[in-house]
Amino acid sequence: MPAASSSMAEAVAGIPLDGEQAPVGSTQAGGLRPAFVTAEAVANPGDLRVEVMDPHDLWDARDAGLRGAVEQAVPALIEASVPVVTAAVADRVAARPAQARMAPVLVRTMPAPDPVKTPVLTTLQLGAFSSPAAARAAWTRIAAAGDTVSSLSPRFEPVEVDGRTLTRLRVVASQDAARAVCRAADAARLGCLRRS
Repeated sequence: MPAASSSMAEAVAGIPLDGEQAPVGSTQAGGLRPAFVTAEAVANPGDLRVEVMDPHDLWDARDAGLRGAVEQAVPALIEASVPVVTAAVADRVAARPAQARMAPVLVRTMPAPDPVKTPVLTTLQLGAFSSPAAARAAWTRIAAAGDTVSSLSPRFEPVEVDGRTLTRLRVVASQDAARAVCRAADAARLGCLRRS
């Protein structure tokens, strides 16, 4: 048994159980002062509890007792303070001038939301081709420019020009999409005419 544990055990063993207190100033090995046990504890040995605690457990036990005492006292303190706080608030409100108590309330109105703007659509003519297959091939080259262009739906319209039947390639797009379509048509060396 280590020396510290041995001296602790001796100190605990030295606690008088007859209810007499050890003489003041007397210490045992390791600088421990023996405690004493009251006559009531000797008469009721079930109430007697001797425990060896390390300093951390001792602090935790002390703090738990303080927390319990505070938790028991708080409800009574709150209950006692309610009338005092209520009276103080009532006095401050009553002491205000009548104009301060009746201050006008400003109401802010929110501006009306902007009406939903419908996009302005433009019809683009991308060329007139000798066959529907040539018109579809031209659209495939233009649509390769990206999602903005490929998401549009082209129209292939037959048209008579100077006794010949041609296929006109048209698409309806918003302003931003129309710019993208015209850039793609220029890159594919095709025309891009805006029609209202």
